Amino acid sequence: MSRRNEIWLVIALVFLGLCGALALLARKASNTMRRQTRLLQEHSAALAESYDALERSTLDAIESLNATVEAKDPYTAGHSARVRKVALALGDELGLSKDELDALRLGGLFHDIGKIAIPDAILLKPARLTEDEFERMKEHSAEGARIVGKLSRLGPIVPIIRHHHERWDGCGYPDGLAGQDIPLLAAIVGLADAWDAMTTERPYAPAMAREDAREEIRRGNGTQFAPAVAQAMLRIAERHPAELGLAPQHAAV
Repeated sequence: MSRRNEIWLVIALVFLGLCGALALLARKASNTMRRQTRLLQEHSAALAESYDALERSTLDAIESLNATVEAKDPYTAGHSARVRKVALALGDELGLSKDELDALRLGGLFHDIGKIAIPDAILLKPARLTEDEFERMKEHSAEGARIVGKLSRLGPIVPIIRHHHERWDGCGYPDGLAGQDIPLLAAIVGLADAWDAMTTERPYAPAMAREDAREEIRRGNGTQFAPAVAQAMLRIAERHPAELGLAPQHAAV
């Protein structure tokens, strides 16, 4: 009996020893995991900060490219800022969300950034383009989408840049989209772009009178321009002409 008790005592001591060792190992493992988790969180935060810094640098570079495009041609100086202003007015009139308005703000500003890839001989030509030159010029929308698509935070504006020259009747570019297939924000920037082109002095065409430009919007309603967007433009011209650069006394539609 005494021998049996000794055996049980030894087994109990071994068991307690094993339990203690397991507890110690578990504690060390837990501490190691907490330390590794903390290090991983620190590394993740540093990586996120580096990524944000990289995106900010890329955005700065895109803004510089955009400024370079406008600086090349004195006739289009301020064009992007005016397109952005008109596009935001249209977005407000159409009751768009804050996120959509934010996309319009950047999409309007960067819609022509792809022109950085167009040769100066075409971009700055002081006359109407030949058919071949115009085909080359049309590449700027797809090229701009490719440039901007490299920055993840600008993902929402890629369709704006690519499709702002599509037409409601399907005769636009680069993809020949028609009707409701055209993203609404692209249709808005497209009309804002057309408005500024019509009402700004260009080397190959004088600026249209405001009423003539409004008449072009009416004629293009449902062919070149999305009906809802064209109608919103005409309402703004009547009620808030200053947002389109119109003097109040000339605002009647």
